[in-house]
Amino acid sequence: MRSILDELNEQQRKAGEKIEGPLLILAGAGSGKTRTITYRIAHMILERGISPYSILAVTFTNKAAKEMKERVENLVGEDGRKVLLSTFHSFGLKLLRIYCSKIGYNPNFTIYDTDDQKRIIKPIMKKLVIKDKDLTEGKVASIISKVKEDGISPDDYLSQNRYDGNAVVIAEVYKKYEQELRANNGMDFADILINTNKLLENQEILEKVQEKFKYIMVDEYQDTNNIQYQIINKIAQKYKNICVVGDENQSIYGFRGANIKNILDFEKDYKEATVIKLEENYRSTKVILEAANSVIKNNKSSKEKNLWTRKATGNRIVLNHSDDGRQEVNFVINEIKKLKKDGKRYNDFTILYRTNSQSRLFEEGLLRENIPYKIFGGMQFYQRAEIKDIIGYLSVINNQMDGINLDRIINVPKRKIGDKTVEKIKNYSEENNITYYEGLKSIENIEGIGKTTVEKIKEFTKIIDTLTEESQELPVSEVFNSLLEMINYKGYLEGNYEDYESRIENIEELKTSIVELEKIVDNLSLREYLENVSLVSATDDLDEEKEYVKLMTIHNSKGLEFPVVFLVGMEDEVFPNTLKVILDEKELEEERRVCYVAITRAEERLFISWAGFRYIYGKESFRTPSRFINEISQDLLEKVENEKQIREENIGNRIYERGNIKKSLNTFESTKDLKQTIENMKNFPYNIGDKVTHIKFGLGKVIGVNEKKVRVQFVDGEKDIALILASKFLKK
Repeated sequence: MRSILDELNEQQRKAGEKIEGPLLILAGAGSGKTRTITYRIAHMILERGISPYSILAVTFTNKAAKEMKERVENLVGEDGRKVLLSTFHSFGLKLLRIYCSKIGYNPNFTIYDTDDQKRIIKPIMKKLVIKDKDLTEGKVASIISKVKEDGISPDDYLSQNRYDGNAVVIAEVYKKYEQELRANNGMDFADILINTNKLLENQEILEKVQEKFKYIMVDEYQDTNNIQYQIINKIAQKYKNICVVGDENQSIYGFRGANIKNILDFEKDYKEATVIKLEENYRSTKVILEAANSVIKNNKSSKEKNLWTRKATGNRIVLNHSDDGRQEVNFVINEIKKLKKDGKRYNDFTILYRTNSQSRLFEEGLLRENIPYKIFGGMQFYQRAEIKDIIGYLSVINNQMDGINLDRIINVPKRKIGDKTVEKIKNYSEENNITYYEGLKSIENIEGIGKTTVEKIKEFTKIIDTLTEESQELPVSEVFNSLLEMINYKGYLEGNYEDYESRIENIEELKTSIVELEKIVDNLSLREYLENVSLVSATDDLDEEKEYVKLMTIHNSKGLEFPVVFLVGMEDEVFPNTLKVILDEKELEEERRVCYVAITRAEERLFISWAGFRYIYGKESFRTPSRFINEISQDLLEKVENEKQIREENIGNRIYERGNIKKSLNTFESTKDLKQTIENMKNFPYNIGDKVTHIKFGLGKVIGVNEKKVRVQFVDGEKDIALILASKFLKK
């Protein structure tokens, strides 16, 4: 009899057949891991008779979960819908909605995003004396999220960082922030995982979950953090039917808490584990794969996979050396135009960069040339002010304890409810041990508030109460319509913003998102809709049918693939992104994995570019090519350069401090002078880019040399050292 697994290659089939016991699938980039996972699930249901209700499959983005769900349903039909296929956070929310009362929450709790976190933290920080001006609410929010996910309490954080001058402030903010979340019946994203893990410490709940989900699959296992690791292993410990799929070479979220040891140590956690490697790549040409392999082999953490393909050899990788950032943009645009003439579409092109700040020059260039483009991971749809306003209203309608969103909407549209009035209401609420909203409802009992303001507040609470009642009976789309009408939100936009038309279009788009979800989810509740909104990721709105060039960070590109990729800004201290990273082997390995991910996004063509000069933080600086370029086998590269670039390379990157090369080149009166200067510099003991060690400042990199001094970038900053003394203090 034929099996559904006959559709897979040999290694994929082995992975699909192994159902009982622990299984580690090491799936290289583009090796068909989603296909393997979905066919494995179909085989379990159709050919092994396993109940779809007993299968739990988790991944990291809604987009990936949706794609898997659709594929499973196409393979097995109606039974596919019975498999719980979701993100970690969605799975956690399902448990929390059922059992959250066990840990002191009301089931209608609000989920706060990064923007909301900052809004909670800002007033807390305002009351504290903060000497460090660089300590922003965004930075504090990021620190709090990180330490929370590591299971560190405010007191633990303080004791672990007693020598950090900011630790006292951060610990105090952290403590008050947690109190605010509780008071508002709210959780942030870290709490979803932390509280899910807490629930599973309850033996009764854990046993119910273990009995329900006897078969567990985890996608992108290399991206799991410590809490996700604990959640999965608690559920799996009874039956040990756990299959994890991932690629240690694509572990690039260490800065978010992802722990590469989770995948590297799987065989230690499960001694009887079977390991299967998927190495055949279906995405990229041979040249692109050889380049990726030649880079990643330099990592000690790699498990010795070697990607290969049956596809054609393909074009060599174009390596472009531009004079500066603007010339780099021109190079990319000219290549897009050339390939467009050859039959490519705009949506075939993707520009990848290490950080979001690199997008500006490309935006300007594409706008100038009237080339349509879209940025992913910048200002997202759900972060726009008008969208946040309406979501804020819906959140309060769903959870009247939500004082954070209540603060946002109380004067939207403007009701002339001043800060002093708000403060009086909050003080009254605290004194009477009631919520902020209950304080608003008691407005007539609060002294010192004018009649007009009292009436405005009563009108406001009447709107919220009416819509709260409606939300229990009417579809979300109708509650949405009622809300817009009751607060005349479109009129408010028209009267206050010049770009009101585009803002109204965004509101209409929000309505569309509700209607579309109502078609998919039977009897969609307001709570379910808000959960869906809170879990939308940066690239979930990627539309392959629309004609535009895509711009995104490499991190946002993970899991995606593109016909033509431009990997830009490939310079040391841009990518790898700091000297500190370059000098730290562990961090450099993660940066190399980021490079590997970037290279393996390309299907047909890959262009890599770097610039000799670049403005960074308002200063022009001399750049050296990324060390990752040198790790690519040179026979895979086709180098592009112009006369001016060749002249600069002939100087040997030796004699001028960064930021002064252009000026210095212009001072040569003749080619003869230039050649003589080059000849004079041949015996210089240091080249730009050399790694050196100073007896006091430690490891550093030479960033400038002239006849009198060597300039070195150390972790703690730049230092000038007299050339005559350099041999005494610097060792190469």
